[in-house]
Amino acid sequence: LVSVFVLSPPSIKLLLDDPLVVNPGETITLVCVASGGDPPPTLIWVKPGGEELPKRCVVNGGTLTIPGVTVDDGGAYSCVASNNVGNPAKKSTTILVRGLRKGRFWITPDPYHNDDNIQIGREVKISCQVEATPPEELQFSWLKNGRPLRSSERMVITHTDTDISPGTTNLDIIDLKFTDFGTYTCVASLRNGGTPEISIDVNISSTTGERTANFLSLIFSSDMKKIRGFLTTWCHRLKS
Repeated sequence: LVSVFVLSPPSIKLLLDDPLVVNPGETITLVCVASGGDPPPTLIWVKPGGEELPKRCVVNGGTLTIPGVTVDDGGAYSCVASNNVGNPAKKSTTILVRGLRKGRFWITPDPYHNDDNIQIGREVKISCQVEATPPEELQFSWLKNGRPLRSSERMVITHTDTDISPGTTNLDIIDLKFTDFGTYTCVASLRNGGTPEISIDVNISSTTGERTANFLSLIFSSDMKKIRGFLTTWCHRLKS
């Protein structure tokens, strides 16, 4: 009597979305299931390039649990099934942790350079740029003195394609007037929430009388905390 044993490699599948988009602080579970394979395979979870799994991870066979996920936990994760028959089977997924970061702005013409004047009657552009994960959920809105600002013939609001990262929105003020002085706020948020919004305030003002002093300030707001930093004070001759 002759017994024949046929060895076979395993196959695997992941029971989750790819990419997997989650909110900070959530507990996520990645499930990997093996089928076939003789002898029965061993399942492990790894990160590409030999990077260690987060220390908070709990691994139970083909199940990987990450409690209190953070932005640093984002990236690729791979499930590997091996039974020493042929090449190991591997499938990967990417975790995207919702977040907004690196909010910045600039003004055209640039008030940081002495040869650039902010003049009455000129066009002024305020640009606001934010990195978002995932980028397609990024949305912008503008406020003037705390009230919603909508695009018009003289206040033109544009946004870059959401597929381009970082995302940028522009506010073009055509034919600048003294009535345009005030606080302009760029607000960045994610369409599906899950993370605090970022707001950047640009205060364009002049003193009464001489009308020569302009003050530029930035307020970065995250999670209801405001950090006010007066970046610079600049003075230009406003020509009416």
